[in-house]
Amino acid sequence: MTVTEDRITMAEESDELSLDVMFEWLEKMPVPEGTKVEIVGGNIFMSPQRQHHWEIISAIFEQLRDTYPRKRIASDVRIDFPGHLNGFACDLAAMADRSVKDGKSRWRYQDVEFVAEVISKDTAAND
Repeated sequence: MTVTEDRITMAEESDELSLDVMFEWLEKMPVPEGTKVEIVGGNIFMSPQRQHHWEIISAIFEQLRDTYPRKRIASDVRIDFPGHLNGFACDLAAMADRSVKDGKSRWRYQDVEFVAEVISKDTAAND
């Protein structure tokens, strides 16, 4: 096979860039444990999670449990939001009672009633 044929094959296989394709790439990458990964506007952002970060999320989670059953609370779970390639993994998201997951077993952004994102100075612009 020639280089030209290889390039044609790759071009035919690539189609349009999508969140699913980008997350498939991420699943194959050696992302360090404890690292949060999100796609914002087609850009991949990775940030390490610290103990203090978790303590804040945990405190919010405990308060949400008064209103939301555990099965309607998500943490660091992909939710596709409107806009160009926005696959967020919110620190915490609470879903409406009427919520149903989509055909890919993902929460729909339309069902999100509450979002908490614990930010730091370094990641504030992306969060």
